[in-house]
Formats: sequence, C-alpha cells, structure tokens
Amino acid sequence: MTGARITVDYDAKALDAALSQAVAALDNPIDLMDAIGAVIEEAIDRRFDTASDASGSAWAASLRARQGERGGKTLTDTGRLRASISRAVSGSDVAVGTNVEYAAIHHFGGEIERPARTQVLAFNDAGRFQSRKDSRARRDGVQPIAIATIGATTITMPARPFLEIDTVAEADIADVVQDFLRKSLNT
Repeated sequence: MTGARITVDYDAKALDAALSQAVAALDNPIDLMDAIGAVIEEAIDRRFDTASDASGSAWAASLRARQGERGGKTLTDTGRLRASISRAVSGSDVAVGTNVEYAAIHHFGGEIERPARTQVLAFNDAGRFQSRKDSRARRDGVQPIAIATIGATTITMPARPFLEIDTVAEADIADVVQDFLRKSLNT
C-alpha cells in the first residue's frame, strides 16, 4: 500500500465485555423506558403551556379562551385533561397517554353530533338565564318558566394535537439513551 496508512488495534476481550454489558442492560430496559416516558410527558406538558402543536403552530383558540373565561386557556377548562397524562412502562415498551374520554376529539378534531332534546329553562328576577335543570332551578329558588326544544346540531371541533413530541424532546430522548448506555458500560 502506498501513501498513508493508519492501523487500529483494539482489545477484543474488552470490546466484547463492554458490548455484553450494554446488551445486558438492554435486556431489561425498564429504567430506560421510564426515563423516555418522562421526557414524553414533559413534551406533552409543553403543548399545554404553549397552546401549540409540536411544530409550533398555535391551536385554534377555544371559545372560552377567546372570551377569557376560566383562565382563558384552550384545553384547560378544569385541568383534568392535562393532569391525566401518564405513562405505563412494561418490558421494553412505554405508552404515554390519557384515559379521558374526550381526549381524542380534542387531539384529532372532528364532528360532534348532538341530538334534538328538550330542556327546562329558568330565569331569575333580572331576566338572566338561571339553570338548565329543573331541580337546580328549584333549589336556587327560581321556578322553571319554559320548556324549550333544541334541535339537533353538529359541532366541528378543530384538531388541537397535544399528544406529540417536538424536536426538543427528540434530542432529550437521544440524551437519555446515550446516558443509559454510558452508565451501563461503566458499571
């Protein structure tokens, strides 16, 4: 061979031992999966803080947010959805999500069909709507004065993707994996 040459010698036993340690650590990666799940939960929490999807596009503001009601933040009426985000680790898998029944319609968007219904209406002395339920109106000392028939309606809910990870989370996950492998090689 002419020109330049580099020769690399390595200790095959040391390399084999190090790789064996890494493989052994990956045989039971529950701690790794838990750490990755924590990073994903943090990324989802950022979705609620920024009211945007993973690409940074703002969610369509909810009516309450536009009117400044109940804190004025989209998807945070009661905080139940945000608080429900959790992770489940088993073996080499981690799942991050929510069991809240209305999560899917908020994440993916879609149409909500409400059937026609009859409703009791009550108004207070000032002429303001008091209650939709007969029992509540009576408890508040206001008697129902009308029964209204409300026609069927369809509400279009815009998608507000919150179960996403962004580039920050992707980098954090890579760091978690590197740290895990580094620690498994140093033990």
